[in-house]
Amino acid sequence: MDAILDGGYRRASCILITGAAGTGKSTMSATFTRAACQRGEKVLYANFEESPEAMLSAMLSPGIDLQVYVDNGTLNILTAMPESMGAEEHLLRTFEAIKAHQADHVIVDSLSSCQRFGSERIAFEFIVRLVNRCKECGATIILINQAEGFTNTQEISGIGISSIVDSVLALRHIDVGGEVNRMILVMKARGSKHSNQYREFLITDDGIDIADVYVGIGGALTGAARQEQEAKENAEWLLKRQQIERKEQELVKKQTTIEAEATIAREELAAADLEVEQLKLTESVLVNGSTRRGEMRHEDSDSERHRSGDKGGQE
Repeated sequence: MDAILDGGYRRASCILITGAAGTGKSTMSATFTRAACQRGEKVLYANFEESPEAMLSAMLSPGIDLQVYVDNGTLNILTAMPESMGAEEHLLRTFEAIKAHQADHVIVDSLSSCQRFGSERIAFEFIVRLVNRCKECGATIILINQAEGFTNTQEISGIGISSIVDSVLALRHIDVGGEVNRMILVMKARGSKHSNQYREFLITDDGIDIADVYVGIGGALTGAARQEQEAKENAEWLLKRQQIERKEQELVKKQTTIEAEATIAREELAAADLEVEQLKLTESVLVNGSTRRGEMRHEDSDSERHRSGDKGGQE
């Protein structure tokens, strides 16, 4: 969620989650609730559609156990049917709960139920006053609305409160290849550089999982088409990885062979060099021997002439 909201929501802001039935609005708000409670922050959940037991039970399906936070006091679920009292009584009761619980966050489920207070105008005034009180208290407020279209602000909020809302998260279904997938779009996020892309999200056993943008040849892919393309690309990557590993093995083998051949060549070169040195040494010995013999013969000849001269002088 932080990635598509440029780091997350701002404290004491008003966030609207809107979408058709079954798009994951309540699961999204329950995921937000769990995250806040895990940080030790207090959440007031004003539910005008179902009892606390029904709400807690429904959230177990996507793996969100909120009962533990009710037990430790970080979560207070305030429930009442819209027709059970007047709008002013609902408002004062909610104000008192915010103060008593010292709520850091307030969730209203849902705006469409608030219209059952009497009229759209009454619902509008209820929400405006509640949003203002939350901002005065420094509490973040999340509004949930069931809407069938996003063509104008009236359809987005249901009661025309888009001007006081800081962020709008639009959830929708898309039909691709015969299957329905859930998508989320940040339509508005005041003061932030939010994502402008539809992102697929999954309701898993551990809440909401927003998938990374996955773009194929024909555009962004979701659901089975995304899985098929991912499997195809993973298979291609694996094949390429195997080819690279095979080439690396061949390279190592060739390098080993070349190094072995080089070692043999160096040894042969060293042997040849040694042989040449030995031949040179033999040649030197022979030359020195020949020279010495020549010198010895020359010495013998001089000695003989010297002896002959000595004899002639004596006669």
